[in-house]
Amino acid sequence: MDQKNVRFGDFIKSKRLDLEITLRDMCERIGFSPAYLSDIENNRRYPMDNDKLELLIKELKLSAEDQETLYDLAGKERKGAVSPDLPEYIMDSEVAPYVRMALRKAKQNDVTVDDWKRIIEEISKKDKE
Repeated sequence: MDQKNVRFGDFIKSKRLDLEITLRDMCERIGFSPAYLSDIENNRRYPMDNDKLELLIKELKLSAEDQETLYDLAGKERKGAVSPDLPEYIMDSEVAPYVRMALRKAKQNDVTVDDWKRIIEEISKKDKE
């Protein structure tokens, strides 16, 4: 699914339908009202809070990549909010001041997509250690 053209509700609905789970069944599993989830899936409400997102992730059995997409779409839908899995890391972790400094430096210096790809490759080397 092309994240550029999809909205949060569309993504959730698509994943639910892929698993052949009815709206009512999903609501029973996660404790939402059908009207609430229907409104979200039809993009009539903002994405839910992180605790409810976690319930959806579990029930939809989302891959790590799909989880990141879900978080990114939630942040985008919340009009300028950061993906909900990142604020604590950006604002409250031990490395938070450095993360913010890196983002500001990148912004000031017009870091390109290729620059970010190289940065991500460098950081990804830690996965292999």
